[in-house]
Amino acid sequence: MIGPLALTVTLALAAGTANQERPWTPLPDPVSATCPGGLCQPEGLDGFFAAVERGDPVRIVQFGDSHTAGGQITGSLLWRLQSHWSGLVVRLDAHGVVGDTLRGLQARSPLFDGSVPDLVILAYGTNEGFDDLLVPADYGRLLREQIRRVRQAAPSASILIIGAPEAMRGEGGGTCANDPERRWRSPAMLSVVRDVQHRVAAEMGVAFWDWRGRMGGECSAHDLTLGAEPLMHRDHVHFTGAGGDWIGSLLFDDIMDAHARRGGR
Repeated sequence: MIGPLALTVTLALAAGTANQERPWTPLPDPVSATCPGGLCQPEGLDGFFAAVERGDPVRIVQFGDSHTAGGQITGSLLWRLQSHWSGLVVRLDAHGVVGDTLRGLQARSPLFDGSVPDLVILAYGTNEGFDDLLVPADYGRLLREQIRRVRQAAPSASILIIGAPEAMRGEGGGTCANDPERRWRSPAMLSVVRDVQHRVAAEMGVAFWDWRGRMGGECSAHDLTLGAEPLMHRDHVHFTGAGGDWIGSLLFDDIMDAHARRGGR
């Protein structure tokens, strides 16, 4: 996930594939008990849901790394939102930079182009998790700063942090049952990044989505490379087209469940 390529897109439609549901595996202790259904602090989406319920045109802005730049996940999410709320104008502007970290958002100025969004999605963490020299306390401070910056620029916007997914290095030392060569393992810092994201989200009252748990938890980045139609590429980091569509469908399902619990449709 390295490289200078930057991609900014406005997505309109994505072709759907069958939703291949897999068991949700909660985050490891000490944060596992606080994310029922994969979405923590769903009340953090109340501003977004209120805009939907008013029938106003809705704008979503997502900032992130190559998972965002690829377009499959955001396209899948947008297609489903547009299909569900067919009478509503839903726009999603995805700003993804290959190899990026939260530092890229820090350097972005102005933060938003055009109208103020109703929902801001922060989808970083994978590249930070592959940085063995990352200082967790510094990362936590940076994340808090960027949340405050978003709130200052868009006071009415909801914020959703997408937790770092499961990803792996092929350097040996793995323990996955479906990996007889024990080649693949998740970087230790990736779980630290995910824990910081979760804790900061809870502290600041923003929504947090447990991406790792929803894709199957431990070893899922290897398991999803297997089968006739793999959902992840063999780099154990990036998703195939079918995998990106599947992840987008899971995020959509969890957002819709949160809206239903609020009493929306």
